[in-house]
Amino acid sequence: MIVLVLPDPQTDEVLLKRARTGDKSAMTMIYQRYVDAIYQFCRLRLQDPQQAEDITSHVFTTMIQGFAQGKGPQKHLRGWLFQVARNTLHDSYGRRDPLPIETIAQMENLDSVHPEQAAFTAISADAIRERIAQLSPDQQDVLLLRFDQQLSLRETADILGKNINTVKALQFKAVQRLRDLLQREGMMD
Repeated sequence: MIVLVLPDPQTDEVLLKRARTGDKSAMTMIYQRYVDAIYQFCRLRLQDPQQAEDITSHVFTTMIQGFAQGKGPQKHLRGWLFQVARNTLHDSYGRRDPLPIETIAQMENLDSVHPEQAAFTAISADAIRERIAQLSPDQQDVLLLRFDQQLSLRETADILGKNINTVKALQFKAVQRLRDLLQREGMMD
């Protein structure tokens, strides 16, 4: 199981402010803090590790170019990085790709107990993956960001460009739809 310890948002604000002034050491620190999380996010959406590396590289290249042009993230650094990764994935590979099995296996093994996660622990990863592929792309993204990347509702909403209530609804509907699909097939009581 991969456990990500996400950086402190207050430290991110300081790094972001420094990076926006052209401080290369701050940009390096941002890269070091987020490269693994961004790669993981991309890798879980793609079957090819090389493609995930390419998109991860693109995210940080976009960030550096943005800083050089006086653009880039103004605030919410982590959300901005994940949003660039998500948009690049959708632009490059489409919105309809199913989640790979690694994502589901990780959802089953997370230490933090969410009712949604506990409900699926007894079901095979293959069965869940097949059902998740039947969800809308937004529902797939919400599950990945909330349960795999363990992002907050606010961060997930920012990345998806939606309000928090919409993210809550997407998460609720995704979990409910999974339950319904699994119950219909006798995999869940």
